[in-house]
Amino acid sequence: MAQSEVRPGRLRRALTSPVLLILLLAPFFGEGLSGSSPPLDLVLPWHLAFMVALYGCGALVCREVAHRCGLSFSGLVLLGVAYAVWEEAIVDRYWFLPQFWEDSGIGTYSVVWHTNVLLAGHLTAFHTAISICASVLVVEWLVPRARHRPWVGLPGLVLAGLVLAVTPVIYGEFDQRPPLAVLVVAGAVLVAVVVCAFLLGRRGRHDVPARPAGERTPRRGLGLLAFGCALAHWVLTYTVADSGLAWPLGVALSLLPVAVGLVLVPRLAVTGPYGSDGVRVVVGLLWFFVALVLLVALVGRYDMVLSALVAAWLARWLYSRRATIGFDGT
Repeated sequence: MAQSEVRPGRLRRALTSPVLLILLLAPFFGEGLSGSSPPLDLVLPWHLAFMVALYGCGALVCREVAHRCGLSFSGLVLLGVAYAVWEEAIVDRYWFLPQFWEDSGIGTYSVVWHTNVLLAGHLTAFHTAISICASVLVVEWLVPRARHRPWVGLPGLVLAGLVLAVTPVIYGEFDQRPPLAVLVVAGAVLVAVVVCAFLLGRRGRHDVPARPAGERTPRRGLGLLAFGCALAHWVLTYTVADSGLAWPLGVALSLLPVAVGLVLVPRLAVTGPYGSDGVRVVVGLLWFFVALVLLVALVGRYDMVLSALVAAWLARWLYSRRATIGFDGT
């Protein structure tokens, strides 16, 4: 009798392990929400294994480094930027891939020194916000018992780092390699961002200072703000190339909604990123990608409806429990 009661408990704990959740959720967020991979492809063993190695280990390493080193949420964001550089400049090399530029409808607009600056900024914003930060936050909310402790031991963290490190060997677009100097500069940018994460992120983890109880009125518009900023950024990114604007102005314009969100959300929020206002922001982003994925489905990729349904269910679940799953403080 005792054994039959213990086993379901152990199974439940295994299935709700933050490590397992981040390894599976990050690939879905990074590939499924962007429309890069059909949802059914993500469950193919060989495809899933690589996505877990790239996205899952990437998100896990960022969270664990931020947690163990006492970095604030701003530090996690900068580690997310470093991850974006790693994936798109070192592994996929879409920054330097003309075929990807053409398929995206942007072409050679904003190409400087073999790099499409517009797409580099767009992909960096996406992976930082969705593949890393949103993935980590959602798992923190799903498994609050693990909020204040490492998710893996030091050997597990080292293993995840090593797996992430070999992803360029497994997938690297070697036939599309830019000049070595370009890759060296990309690597230097990655290192510089990581250094900034430690320099700027080593402070109290209260990115939004707590306000008096009387001032803690719900910020119901934060989700709409996040949705609007994501929509504006997406539209501008894929239309500015045809606007006739000089590329520096076009790139700046496409990133303006991202900057607006980064400025306004901390100013308007009454909780920290892990609190109920953080839930609102993530839910707003999820609803944007539900709309985006449904739009992709309408043009013939009907299987993307599965991704939209999963994201919509998750957004609804998070929002309905925003008052209980969100928490402030460290």
